[in-house]
Amino acid sequence: MNEKQWFAALLAITLAVAGGVYWFWLRQPEPEAVAVAAPVAAAASTEPAAPAAPEYPVPALPAAESEPPLPALADSDGELLERLRGLLGAPGVEAVLVPEQLIRRLVVAVDNLPRERVGLRDWPVRRTAGVLTVQEEPVLLPGGYSLRRDNGARYGLAVALVKAADAPALVRLYFRYYPLFNQAYRELGYPQGHFNDRLVTVIDHLLAAPTPPEPVLLVRPKVMYEFADPALEALSFGQKLMIRLGTENRAVVAGKLREIRALVVQGPASSD
Repeated sequence: MNEKQWFAALLAITLAVAGGVYWFWLRQPEPEAVAVAAPVAAAASTEPAAPAAPEYPVPALPAAESEPPLPALADSDGELLERLRGLLGAPGVEAVLVPEQLIRRLVVAVDNLPRERVGLRDWPVRRTAGVLTVQEEPVLLPGGYSLRRDNGARYGLAVALVKAADAPALVRLYFRYYPLFNQAYRELGYPQGHFNDRLVTVIDHLLAAPTPPEPVLLVRPKVMYEFADPALEALSFGQKLMIRLGTENRAVVAGKLREIRALVVQGPASSD
């Protein structure tokens, strides 16, 4: 996975939206369709159940005379991409993000990060090639491998961009489009859900990823590399992603995630 993909992964999360994702260990097989939650069954009652109050409500932003009304979800790509270009720069946005159905893709990405396996066909990041660097470990693990310590250097530029990203500005943009994010989330199969609650849950899940001792040992039973430790291999897609960043890069990304979490929990007053 290249530097642009890692930056987009964080961008996905910051916009209520999670990652550039790790496409493969050595090579990525044909992607499957993104798994979406089954529709929630209707309660056997004559009265519809009242939706639960959100744990982390998103306050309405102060009205601005110059702010146009929100577009429809299906028509939101152009406006959102233009604002992202203004915040992050046009070259990076054009090179990284898939411009069609962006909010829907971002919502799917966030919702899927805590899952063990995810499909990447509808991911919000353009597919690019990449490899990870490994070395053989005949002493520590006969027939096995480990992540090379310099593997994280490939993400140096991306991590620098993440570190410099204006989290308050991105969160304000997220609040602006939150009704559309929540609409896309409910259409995904959570008819009474609150996307901001899901976003905070996913950030907490990523931050809870274990920190394995180095070197991180790998095995290669077939084509793909896997973690040698079954407990690590059983982790979610998102937590594995955090481990693959490497210790130093992970610290930078985790710090930014904590900053974003505080902003989306406390509301726009904290993002001024």
